[in-house]
Amino acid sequence: MNALRYRLIGAATAMAAFASGAAPAGAANSDKAYNLATRLAATIKKCWIDSGDATFAGYVYSPEPNATNGPRILIVPRKDPSAAPVLVIEITTSGGHVSVYGPFATSAQAGRIGTDLKRWIDGSDSCG
Repeated sequence: MNALRYRLIGAATAMAAFASGAAPAGAANSDKAYNLATRLAATIKKCWIDSGDATFAGYVYSPEPNATNGPRILIVPRKDPSAAPVLVIEITTSGGHVSVYGPFATSAQAGRIGTDLKRWIDGSDSCG
């Protein structure tokens, strides 16, 4: 995805900023954002939530592909899904920028989360 720009926000040494060009303008931008969010949500479900991954064992994901400011995916506590998310992945409405923030973005797992997300944003759906 050469036209995709994304930024992973978190611990400076664990989560880095990446840029690889500007997103194209036009009507396809909304589709691009929605498609990326849908693909990321499916991969997050497969690789983090349903896989038995210890980091995400106590959490569920809440994809919001039609959120007002662009699609997003929330990782929330399983026992209290209305609690504040521990991880938020937001895709701009153009689909050209991904922001990641929340307590998990600065946790000991931040580097691994950033690596997984970068791989998935770049088009892979592999879990490891």
